[in-house]
Amino acid sequence: MTKLSITLFDENGDKVSYEQDKVPGKRVLDFWELQEKYANPDYTPKQNLLDRVDFVASLFDQKAVTPDAILNGLNAWELEETVDNLILTAVGVRHEDDPKELVSPLEKEKSDS
Repeated sequence: MTKLSITLFDENGDKVSYEQDKVPGKRVLDFWELQEKYANPDYTPKQNLLDRVDFVASLFDQKAVTPDAILNGLNAWELEETVDNLILTAVGVRHEDDPKELVSPLEKEKSDS
C-alpha cells in the first residue's frame, strides 16, 4: 500500500518523519485546480511553489506538517523534488511514469492548437 512520507528537520535540528496512509480521492481534483492556476500567465513561479508546499502540507493529518515546517525543515536542494514527488504519489502517478505526460487538459489544449 502506498504511503506518503516526509522527513523534516525540526527547530532543534533533529529529523522527524511523518507518514500519511490515506489521501482522499478528492485531492486529485484539488491538484487539477493547482494545474489550472499554473496556466494563468500572471501566476508566478514563487506562488506556484508556495501553493505546492501548501498542498503537500494539507495532505498530512499531523498538525506539525505545516507549510512553514516544510520550508524550514527541508534543505533547499531537496525542497522542490520532495514536494513534487509527494504530489505525484498523492495523485497516483507512479515513479516509472513520465511526469511530463501529466499535463492539465488546459495545457494539452494549448499545445494542440
